[in-house]
Amino acid sequence: MPKKIFVLRTNSLVSREDATLCFDADNEINIPFPVLDQLDKLSQEYTEKGKNAKKILEYLSSFKITSLTSTGVRQKNGSILKLVKESSNDNIPSNLSLNSFDRKCLQIVKDIEKSNPKTPVILISKNAALRLKANSIGIKAQNFKDNLFPSLDEQYKGRIKCQTSKEKLDMFFETGKMNIKDIYQYNKIEWHPNLFLSISDSFSRSSALARYNGQEIVKLNFLDYHPYGITPINAGQRMILEALLTNPKEAPIVIIKGGAGTGKTFLSLAVALEQTTEAEKIYSQILVSSPVETVGQERIGFLPGNIEEKFNPHLGGLKDNLRVLLNSKDDNNSSKGTKYKENGEYFFERGIIQVQPIGFLRGRTILDSIFIIDETQNIDPEDIKSIVTRAGKGSKFIFLGDPTQIDNPNLNERNNGLVYLSEKMKNIPLAWQITLDDDESVRSNLAKIAAQIL
Repeated sequence: MPKKIFVLRTNSLVSREDATLCFDADNEINIPFPVLDQLDKLSQEYTEKGKNAKKILEYLSSFKITSLTSTGVRQKNGSILKLVKESSNDNIPSNLSLNSFDRKCLQIVKDIEKSNPKTPVILISKNAALRLKANSIGIKAQNFKDNLFPSLDEQYKGRIKCQTSKEKLDMFFETGKMNIKDIYQYNKIEWHPNLFLSISDSFSRSSALARYNGQEIVKLNFLDYHPYGITPINAGQRMILEALLTNPKEAPIVIIKGGAGTGKTFLSLAVALEQTTEAEKIYSQILVSSPVETVGQERIGFLPGNIEEKFNPHLGGLKDNLRVLLNSKDDNNSSKGTKYKENGEYFFERGIIQVQPIGFLRGRTILDSIFIIDETQNIDPEDIKSIVTRAGKGSKFIFLGDPTQIDNPNLNERNNGLVYLSEKMKNIPLAWQITLDDDESVRSNLAKIAAQIL
Protein backbone atom coordinates (compact mmCIF):
# COMPACT_ATOMS: atom_id res chain seq x y z
CA MET A 1 0.00 0.00 0.00
CA PRO A 2 1.45 3.40 -0.97
CA LYS A 3 2.13 5.98 1.71
CA LYS A 4 0.37 8.69 -0.31
CA ILE A 5 -1.38 9.02 -3.66
CA PHE A 6 -0.65 12.17 -5.66
CA VAL A 7 -2.92 13.18 -8.53
CA LEU A 8 -1.11 15.33 -11.11
CA ARG A 9 -2.79 17.71 -13.53
CA THR A 10 -1.46 19.11 -16.79
CA ASN A 11 0.49 22.20 -15.69
CA SER A 12 2.31 20.29 -12.97
CA LEU A 13 3.24 17.53 -15.40
CA VAL A 14 4.68 19.86 -18.05
CA SER A 15 6.60 22.02 -15.59
CA ARG A 16 9.48 19.57 -16.04
CA GLU A 17 10.02 16.47 -18.15
CA ASP A 18 10.52 14.20 -15.12
CA ALA A 19 7.60 15.52 -13.05
CA THR A 20 6.34 12.02 -12.24
CA LEU A 21 9.72 11.19 -10.65
CA CYS A 22 9.60 14.06 -8.15
CA PHE A 23 7.89 11.98 -5.46
CA ASP A 24 9.35 9.46 -3.03
CA ALA A 25 9.58 5.75 -3.80
CA ASP A 26 6.77 4.81 -1.37
CA ASN A 27 4.19 6.97 -3.14
CA GLU A 28 1.82 6.48 -6.06
CA ILE A 29 1.35 9.03 -8.83
CA ASN A 30 -2.01 9.09 -10.61
CA ILE A 31 -2.70 10.92 -13.87
CA PRO A 32 -6.37 11.53 -14.75
CA PHE A 33 -7.21 10.23 -18.23
CA PRO A 34 -8.59 13.62 -19.44
CA VAL A 35 -5.10 15.06 -18.92
CA LEU A 36 -3.91 13.08 -21.95
CA ASP A 37 -5.99 15.24 -24.30
CA GLN A 38 -4.43 18.40 -22.90
CA LEU A 39 -0.93 16.92 -23.15
CA ASP A 40 -1.62 16.01 -26.77
CA LYS A 41 -2.74 19.56 -27.55
CA LEU A 42 0.28 21.08 -25.79
CA SER A 43 2.69 18.72 -27.58
CA GLN A 44 1.92 20.54 -30.85
CA GLU A 45 3.40 23.79 -29.51
CA TYR A 46 7.02 24.83 -30.10
CA THR A 47 7.52 25.80 -26.47
CA GLU A 48 9.23 24.24 -23.46
CA LYS A 49 5.83 23.12 -22.21
CA GLY A 50 5.15 21.55 -25.59
CA LYS A 51 8.49 19.73 -25.53
CA ASN A 52 7.82 18.43 -22.03
CA ALA A 53 4.30 17.35 -22.96
CA LYS A 54 5.68 15.36 -25.89
CA LYS A 55 8.29 13.67 -23.69
CA ILE A 56 5.69 12.78 -21.06
CA LEU A 57 3.44 11.20 -23.70
CA GLU A 58 6.40 9.25 -25.06
CA TYR A 59 7.27 8.16 -21.54
CA LEU A 60 3.74 6.94 -20.87
CA SER A 61 3.74 5.15 -24.23
CA SER A 62 6.80 3.16 -23.16
CA PHE A 63 4.59 1.18 -20.74
CA LYS A 64 1.77 -1.22 -21.45
CA ILE A 65 -1.51 0.64 -21.31
CA THR A 66 -3.17 -2.30 -19.54
CA SER A 67 -0.62 -2.03 -16.73
CA LEU A 68 -0.88 1.76 -16.52
CA THR A 69 -4.66 1.63 -16.13
CA SER A 70 -4.82 -1.32 -13.70
CA THR A 71 -2.11 -2.00 -11.13
CA GLY A 72 0.19 0.75 -12.37
CA VAL A 73 3.86 0.54 -13.35
CA ARG A 74 6.93 0.93 -11.20
CA GLN A 75 9.18 3.85 -12.15
CA LYS A 76 12.97 3.86 -11.85
CA ASN A 77 12.80 5.71 -8.51
CA GLY A 78 10.51 3.02 -7.08
CA SER A 79 7.21 4.96 -7.14
CA ILE A 80 4.08 3.65 -8.88
CA LEU A 81 2.62 5.46 -11.89
CA LYS A 82 -1.03 4.97 -12.94
CA LEU A 83 -3.49 6.36 -15.46
CA VAL A 84 -6.95 6.71 -13.94
CA LYS A 85 -10.04 6.67 -16.16
CA GLU A 86 -13.11 8.72 -15.40
CA SER A 87 -16.21 7.01 -14.07
CA SER A 88 -19.89 7.70 -14.61
CA ASN A 89 -20.15 9.14 -11.10
CA ASP A 90 -20.79 12.83 -10.60
CA ASN A 91 -21.10 13.79 -6.96
CA ILE A 92 -19.30 17.15 -7.25
CA PRO A 93 -21.67 19.92 -6.03
CA SER A 94 -23.41 21.59 -8.96
CA ASN A 95 -23.02 25.05 -7.41
CA LEU A 96 -19.19 24.74 -7.57
CA SER A 97 -18.20 26.80 -10.61
CA LEU A 98 -16.05 24.43 -12.68
CA ASN A 99 -15.32 23.83 -16.33
CA SER A 100 -15.75 20.32 -17.73
CA PHE A 101 -12.09 19.37 -17.38
CA ASP A 102 -11.78 20.53 -13.76
CA ARG A 103 -15.03 18.76 -12.82
CA LYS A 104 -13.78 15.50 -14.33
CA CYS A 105 -10.46 15.79 -12.48
CA LEU A 106 -12.11 16.42 -9.11
CA GLN A 107 -14.49 13.52 -9.66
CA ILE A 108 -11.56 11.23 -10.42
CA VAL A 109 -9.90 12.33 -7.17
CA LYS A 110 -13.12 11.51 -5.31
CA ASP A 111 -13.19 8.06 -6.95
CA ILE A 112 -9.56 7.43 -5.97
CA GLU A 113 -10.36 8.43 -2.37
CA LYS A 114 -13.29 6.01 -2.30
CA SER A 115 -11.12 3.16 -3.58
CA ASN A 116 -8.30 3.96 -1.12
CA PRO A 117 -10.02 4.95 2.16
CA LYS A 118 -6.89 4.46 4.29
CA THR A 119 -4.42 6.30 2.02
CA PRO A 120 -4.11 10.11 1.83
CA VAL A 121 -4.99 11.33 -1.67
CA ILE A 122 -3.57 14.74 -2.66
CA LEU A 123 -4.39 16.73 -5.78
CA ILE A 124 -1.35 18.53 -7.21
CA SER A 125 -2.31 21.65 -9.14
CA LYS A 126 -0.70 24.99 -9.95
CA ASN A 127 -4.17 26.55 -10.16
CA ALA A 128 -4.75 28.31 -6.83
CA ALA A 129 -8.49 28.77 -7.45
CA LEU A 130 -8.96 25.07 -8.16
CA ARG A 131 -7.04 24.16 -5.01
CA LEU A 132 -9.42 26.31 -2.97
CA LYS A 133 -12.46 24.74 -4.61
CA ALA A 134 -11.02 21.26 -4.03
CA ASN A 135 -10.41 22.04 -0.37
CA SER A 136 -13.99 23.27 -0.04
CA ILE A 137 -15.33 19.80 -0.87
CA GLY A 138 -12.84 17.94 1.31
CA ILE A 139 -10.13 17.22 -1.27
CA LYS A 140 -6.57 17.86 -0.14
CA ALA A 141 -4.77 20.00 -2.72
CA GLN A 142 -1.22 21.34 -2.97
CA ASN A 143 0.93 23.27 -5.40
CA PHE A 144 3.72 21.42 -7.18
CA LYS A 145 6.32 22.04 -4.47
CA ASP A 146 9.28 21.36 -6.72
CA ASN A 147 8.56 24.72 -8.36
CA LEU A 148 8.34 26.73 -5.15
CA PHE A 149 11.32 28.83 -4.22
CA PRO A 150 11.92 30.82 -1.01
CA SER A 151 9.58 33.59 0.06
CA LEU A 152 10.35 37.07 -1.27
CA ASP A 153 12.38 38.16 1.77
CA GLU A 154 14.50 34.99 1.64
CA GLN A 155 15.26 34.97 -2.09
CA TYR A 156 18.83 35.48 -3.26
CA LYS A 157 19.64 39.17 -3.72
CA GLY A 158 23.21 39.00 -5.00
CA ARG A 159 24.42 41.58 -2.50
CA ILE A 160 25.06 42.04 1.22
CA LYS A 161 26.17 44.69 3.67
CA CYS A 162 29.04 43.68 5.95
CA GLN A 163 31.80 45.07 8.16
CA THR A 164 35.51 44.68 8.66
CA SER A 165 38.21 46.47 10.66
CA LYS A 166 39.50 49.89 9.62
CA GLU A 167 42.94 48.38 9.02
CA LYS A 168 41.59 45.67 6.70
CA LEU A 169 39.48 48.18 4.80
CA ASP A 170 42.46 50.51 4.34
CA MET A 171 44.46 47.56 3.05
CA PHE A 172 41.65 46.77 0.60
CA PHE A 173 41.81 50.31 -0.78
CA GLU A 174 45.55 49.82 -1.37
CA THR A 175 45.58 46.30 -2.82
CA GLY A 176 42.06 45.86 -4.21
CA LYS A 177 41.82 42.45 -2.54
CA MET A 178 40.59 40.97 0.74
CA ASN A 179 40.21 37.51 2.25
CA ILE A 180 36.64 36.56 3.16
CA LYS A 181 37.86 35.74 6.67
CA ASP A 182 38.58 39.46 7.12
CA ILE A 183 34.81 40.08 7.10
CA TYR A 184 33.16 39.99 10.52
CA GLN A 185 31.01 36.85 10.94
CA TYR A 186 32.07 35.65 7.48
CA ASN A 187 30.97 32.12 8.37
CA LYS A 188 27.34 33.26 8.59
CA ILE A 189 27.36 34.52 4.99
CA GLU A 190 26.42 32.38 1.98
CA TRP A 191 29.36 33.02 -0.32
CA HIS A 192 28.10 32.62 -3.87
CA PRO A 193 30.24 33.59 -6.89
CA ASN A 194 29.81 37.25 -7.90
CA LEU A 195 28.21 38.22 -4.61
CA PHE A 196 28.42 42.01 -4.31
CA LEU A 197 29.44 43.55 -0.99
CA SER A 198 29.05 46.96 0.62
CA ILE A 199 31.87 46.87 3.18
CA SER A 200 32.16 49.40 5.98
CA ASP A 201 34.64 49.60 8.83
CA SER A 202 33.69 49.06 12.44
CA PHE A 203 32.93 52.74 12.94
CA SER A 204 31.15 53.18 9.56
CA ARG A 205 33.45 56.07 8.74
CA SER A 206 34.35 54.73 5.31
CA SER A 207 33.03 52.05 2.99
CA ALA A 208 33.83 50.22 -0.21
CA LEU A 209 31.97 48.32 -2.90
CA ALA A 210 33.41 44.96 -3.81
CA ARG A 211 32.68 41.54 -5.32
CA TYR A 212 33.43 37.97 -4.28
CA ASN A 213 34.98 36.26 -7.31
CA GLY A 214 34.66 32.74 -5.93
CA GLN A 215 38.03 32.82 -4.18
CA GLU A 216 38.52 36.25 -2.65
CA ILE A 217 36.97 39.69 -2.39
CA VAL A 218 38.06 42.05 -5.16
CA LYS A 219 37.44 45.68 -6.09
CA LEU A 220 34.97 46.73 -8.77
CA ASN A 221 36.54 47.56 -12.13
CA PHE A 222 34.03 50.04 -13.56
CA LEU A 223 33.34 52.53 -10.75
CA ASP A 224 34.55 55.43 -12.89
CA TYR A 225 32.70 54.47 -16.07
CA HIS A 226 29.78 56.47 -17.44
CA PRO A 227 28.22 54.42 -20.25
CA TYR A 228 26.41 56.59 -22.77
CA GLY A 229 27.05 59.54 -20.46
CA ILE A 230 25.09 58.04 -17.56
CA THR A 231 26.28 58.35 -13.95
CA PRO A 232 25.06 55.76 -11.40
CA ILE A 233 23.44 57.39 -8.39
CA ASN A 234 23.60 54.66 -5.72
CA ALA A 235 25.42 51.49 -4.71
CA GLY A 236 22.96 49.17 -6.42
CA GLN A 237 23.34 50.93 -9.76
CA ARG A 238 27.14 50.79 -9.50
CA MET A 239 26.88 47.03 -8.91
CA ILE A 240 24.59 46.71 -11.93
CA LEU A 241 27.08 48.53 -14.16
CA GLU A 242 29.86 46.23 -12.97
CA ALA A 243 27.85 43.22 -14.15
CA LEU A 244 26.70 44.83 -17.39
CA LEU A 245 30.10 46.19 -18.41
CA THR A 246 32.05 43.01 -17.65
CA ASN A 247 32.84 41.24 -20.91
CA PRO A 248 30.40 38.53 -22.06
CA LYS A 249 33.00 35.79 -21.74
CA GLU A 250 33.06 36.32 -17.95
CA ALA A 251 29.47 37.54 -17.49
CA PRO A 252 27.24 36.16 -20.26
CA ILE A 253 24.12 36.31 -18.09
CA VAL A 254 23.01 39.16 -15.82
CA ILE A 255 19.90 39.00 -13.63
CA ILE A 256 18.58 42.28 -12.25
CA LYS A 257 15.64 42.36 -9.83
CA GLY A 258 14.05 45.50 -8.48
CA GLY A 259 10.94 47.61 -8.27
CA ALA A 260 9.74 50.24 -10.71
CA GLY A 261 12.04 53.23 -11.12
CA THR A 262 15.21 51.56 -9.83
CA GLY A 263 16.93 51.94 -13.20
CA LYS A 264 17.00 48.31 -14.40
CA THR A 265 15.98 49.01 -17.99
CA PHE A 266 17.61 52.44 -18.15
CA LEU A 267 21.09 51.20 -17.20
CA SER A 268 20.82 48.06 -19.34
CA LEU A 269 19.90 50.12 -22.39
CA ALA A 270 22.65 52.67 -21.70
CA VAL A 271 25.30 49.94 -21.61
CA ALA A 272 23.79 48.23 -24.65
CA LEU A 273 23.95 51.45 -26.69
CA GLU A 274 27.47 52.22 -25.46
CA GLN A 275 28.77 48.78 -26.43
CA THR A 276 26.90 48.58 -29.73
CA THR A 277 27.14 52.04 -31.28
CA GLU A 278 30.32 53.60 -29.89
CA ALA A 279 33.86 53.28 -31.26
CA GLU A 280 34.95 50.27 -29.19
CA LYS A 281 31.79 48.29 -29.75
CA ILE A 282 31.47 44.73 -28.41
CA TYR A 283 28.10 43.65 -29.78
CA SER A 284 26.67 43.73 -33.30
CA GLN A 285 23.06 44.35 -32.24
CA ILE A 286 20.63 44.86 -29.37
CA LEU A 287 17.74 42.44 -29.03
CA VAL A 288 14.80 43.37 -26.83
CA SER A 289 11.79 41.42 -25.64
CA SER A 290 9.03 41.52 -23.09
CA PRO A 291 6.74 38.55 -22.42
CA VAL A 292 3.08 38.85 -23.33
CA GLU A 293 0.57 36.03 -23.23
CA THR A 294 -0.06 36.11 -26.96
CA VAL A 295 3.64 35.65 -27.67
CA GLY A 296 4.01 32.66 -25.37
CA GLN A 297 1.00 31.07 -27.02
CA GLU A 298 2.31 31.78 -30.55
CA ARG A 299 -0.68 33.95 -31.45
CA ILE A 300 0.88 37.31 -32.32
CA GLY A 301 0.30 36.56 -36.00
CA PHE A 302 -3.33 37.58 -35.50
CA LEU A 303 -2.27 41.13 -34.58
CA PRO A 304 -1.86 43.66 -37.41
CA GLY A 305 1.55 44.86 -38.61
CA ASN A 306 5.09 43.53 -38.54
CA ILE A 307 6.84 42.09 -35.48
CA GLU A 308 7.90 45.49 -34.15
CA GLU A 309 4.40 46.92 -34.59
CA LYS A 310 2.84 43.92 -32.85
CA PHE A 311 5.20 44.39 -29.92
CA ASN A 312 5.11 48.17 -29.81
CA PRO A 313 2.44 48.41 -27.04
CA HIS A 314 4.57 46.15 -24.82
CA LEU A 315 7.82 48.06 -25.30
CA GLY A 316 6.63 51.43 -24.04
CA GLY A 317 8.92 51.36 -21.00
CA LEU A 318 11.98 50.55 -23.07
CA LYS A 319 11.22 53.28 -25.61
CA ASP A 320 10.64 55.80 -22.81
CA ASN A 321 14.10 54.99 -21.47
CA LEU A 322 15.58 55.20 -24.95
CA ARG A 323 14.06 58.66 -25.41
CA VAL A 324 15.58 59.88 -22.12
CA LEU A 325 19.00 58.47 -23.03
CA LEU A 326 18.99 60.13 -26.43
CA ASN A 327 17.92 63.47 -24.99
CA SER A 328 20.76 63.18 -22.49
CA LYS A 329 23.14 62.37 -25.33
CA ASP A 330 21.91 65.38 -27.27
CA ASP A 331 22.59 67.62 -24.28
CA ASN A 332 26.15 66.32 -23.95
CA ASN A 333 26.93 66.15 -27.66
CA SER A 334 24.41 67.97 -29.81
CA SER A 335 26.21 67.30 -33.09
CA LYS A 336 26.08 63.56 -32.58
CA GLY A 337 22.59 63.44 -31.21
CA THR A 338 20.81 64.98 -34.20
CA LYS A 339 20.73 61.73 -36.18
CA TYR A 340 18.96 59.98 -33.29
CA LYS A 341 15.79 62.04 -33.45
CA GLU A 342 12.29 60.64 -33.81
CA ASN A 343 12.46 59.02 -30.36
CA GLY A 344 15.11 56.52 -31.34
CA GLU A 345 13.37 55.08 -34.41
CA TYR A 346 16.76 55.39 -36.12
CA PHE A 347 18.03 52.43 -34.12
CA PHE A 348 15.08 50.25 -35.11
CA GLU A 349 15.23 51.32 -38.77
CA ARG A 350 18.95 50.49 -39.00
CA GLY A 351 18.48 47.15 -37.23
CA ILE A 352 20.71 48.16 -34.31
CA ILE A 353 17.79 47.43 -31.97
CA GLN A 354 15.59 44.49 -32.95
CA VAL A 355 12.49 43.06 -31.35
CA GLN A 356 12.81 39.35 -30.57
CA PRO A 357 9.59 37.56 -29.56
CA ILE A 358 10.33 34.96 -26.91
CA GLY A 359 7.96 32.49 -28.54
CA PHE A 360 10.10 32.43 -31.69
CA LEU A 361 13.51 31.73 -30.15
CA ARG A 362 13.53 27.96 -30.69
CA GLY A 363 16.17 26.96 -33.20
CA ARG A 364 18.10 30.24 -32.94
CA THR A 365 21.66 30.73 -31.74
CA ILE A 366 22.21 34.35 -30.77
CA LEU A 367 25.77 35.47 -31.46
CA ASP A 368 27.59 38.71 -30.58
CA SER A 369 24.39 40.35 -29.31
CA ILE A 370 23.18 41.94 -26.11
CA PHE A 371 19.70 40.63 -25.36
CA ILE A 372 17.47 42.52 -22.89
CA ILE A 373 14.52 40.46 -21.62
CA ASP A 374 12.20 42.66 -19.58
CA GLU A 375 9.40 41.58 -17.21
CA THR A 376 11.01 38.16 -16.70
CA GLN A 377 8.76 37.56 -13.69
CA ASN A 378 5.91 36.95 -16.13
CA ILE A 379 7.70 34.13 -17.93
CA ASP A 380 6.91 30.53 -16.95
CA PRO A 381 9.91 28.83 -15.27
CA GLU A 382 9.81 26.01 -17.82
CA ASP A 383 10.26 28.55 -20.65
CA ILE A 384 13.42 30.10 -19.18
CA LYS A 385 15.54 27.19 -20.40
CA SER A 386 14.40 27.85 -23.99
CA ILE A 387 15.74 31.40 -23.72
CA VAL A 388 19.06 30.84 -21.94
CA THR A 389 20.05 27.93 -24.19
CA ARG A 390 19.90 30.24 -27.23
CA ALA A 391 23.01 32.10 -26.06
CA GLY A 392 25.93 31.88 -28.48
CA LYS A 393 29.50 33.11 -28.29
CA GLY A 394 30.00 36.78 -27.60
CA SER A 395 26.44 37.40 -26.35
CA LYS A 396 25.16 38.77 -23.06
CA PHE A 397 21.63 37.98 -21.85
CA ILE A 398 20.12 40.48 -19.40
CA PHE A 399 17.03 39.40 -17.47
CA LEU A 400 15.08 42.18 -15.77
CA GLY A 401 12.03 42.08 -13.54
CA ASP A 402 10.20 42.70 -10.31
CA PRO A 403 9.07 39.51 -8.49
CA THR A 404 6.25 41.44 -6.82
CA GLN A 405 4.63 42.54 -10.10
CA ILE A 406 3.10 39.32 -11.45
CA ASP A 407 0.62 39.66 -14.31
CA ASN A 408 0.61 36.01 -15.39
CA PRO A 409 -2.28 34.34 -13.46
CA ASN A 410 -0.38 31.02 -13.27
CA LEU A 411 2.63 32.52 -11.47
CA ASN A 412 3.37 34.07 -8.08
CA GLU A 413 6.24 35.59 -6.09
CA ARG A 414 7.74 32.16 -5.36
CA ASN A 415 7.11 30.54 -8.72
CA ASN A 416 8.07 32.60 -11.76
CA GLY A 417 10.80 32.71 -14.37
CA LEU A 418 12.80 35.48 -12.71
CA VAL A 419 13.01 33.82 -9.30
CA TYR A 420 13.55 30.39 -10.89
CA LEU A 421 16.52 31.69 -12.89
CA SER A 422 17.95 33.60 -9.93
CA GLU A 423 17.81 30.69 -7.49
CA LYS A 424 19.05 28.11 -10.00
CA MET A 425 21.96 30.30 -11.13
CA LYS A 426 23.21 31.69 -7.81
CA ASN A 427 26.09 29.18 -7.65
CA ILE A 428 27.11 29.60 -11.30
CA PRO A 429 30.23 31.78 -11.82
CA LEU A 430 29.02 32.90 -15.27
CA ALA A 431 25.83 34.38 -13.82
CA TRP A 432 25.92 37.82 -12.20
CA GLN A 433 22.93 39.19 -10.37
CA ILE A 434 21.83 42.05 -8.20
CA THR A 435 18.60 43.07 -6.46
CA LEU A 436 17.89 46.78 -6.13
CA ASP A 437 16.30 48.02 -2.93
CA ASP A 438 13.07 50.02 -2.91
CA ASP A 439 14.87 53.06 -1.51
CA GLU A 440 17.10 53.04 -4.62
CA SER A 441 14.16 53.97 -6.84
CA VAL A 442 14.48 57.28 -8.64
CA ARG A 443 10.75 57.79 -8.95
CA SER A 444 8.89 60.45 -7.01
CA ASN A 445 7.92 60.05 -3.36
CA LEU A 446 4.30 59.80 -4.49
CA ALA A 447 5.10 56.88 -6.80
CA LYS A 448 7.02 55.12 -4.01
CA ILE A 449 4.17 55.56 -1.52
CA ALA A 450 1.61 54.40 -4.09
CA ALA A 451 3.64 51.28 -4.84
CA GLN A 452 3.66 50.40 -1.15
CA ILE A 453 0.08 51.09 -0.10
CA LEU A 454 -2.12 50.80 -3.19
